[in-house]
Amino acid sequence: MSMSRPLLGVVSLSLTVLLGGGLSGCGVAGTAFHPGVAAQVDGDTITVSKVDDVAHSYCDAIVKQLQAQNQALPLSYLRGGVAGELTLRAAAEQFAHKYGVGPGDQYQRKVTQLQTATSTLPQDQVDAVVEIESAGTYISGVQQAVGEKLLQQQGTAQPSLSAASKAGAKAFVAWLDQQDVDINPQFGVELKNGQAVPTDTSVSYPLSDAAKQGTAQTPDQTYAAGLPASHRCG
Repeated sequence: MSMSRPLLGVVSLSLTVLLGGGLSGCGVAGTAFHPGVAAQVDGDTITVSKVDDVAHSYCDAIVKQLQAQNQALPLSYLRGGVAGELTLRAAAEQFAHKYGVGPGDQYQRKVTQLQTATSTLPQDQVDAVVEIESAGTYISGVQQAVGEKLLQQQGTAQPSLSAASKAGAKAFVAWLDQQDVDINPQFGVELKNGQAVPTDTSVSYPLSDAAKQGTAQTPDQTYAAGLPASHRCG
């Protein structure tokens, strides 16, 4: 696979998002999550199996790149980032539906670029890369479209792109605050100010130095490389 830039987990998606959770799909004591539920977005459900499928396929897509750079990621770290991105994308889809807008041409160009770059990979890996790597473009495109619509309603005939993006991002944050959006605490991620960010809500708190190395904002490479192959990417 020839990519113009590194994929998620190394540079392109903020590593601070990719904080780990547990590996089980069981319900979490003291929460409203049913077994197998990774996130709930105002009535829509993202399953743990969906997160796992995307995370594993994404890992398969980037593993050679990671190995070439002598890097590795704990799979739990990757799963947290995927859970956050899928939840944020699902929320943005509902936001777009509310205002009757789409993500714009830039989103389709991004999808086409990713499909071309991953054309030699198996379909599940292509789908995973496209789903995760295009999420940010989808969200920013929706925010821009909503912002443009809102500013036009306020009397600005031709809002600038920056003004529309700023207004749309502000509206998205305000809208999110009114929605029932929850991510299973096992993933250690939440939506805050319109972004997926790490939290300290993991139901499996790190007690040892080794565990802390695995859940740091940038995982310790010695620790990650020492994990069993089934628990790391790279």
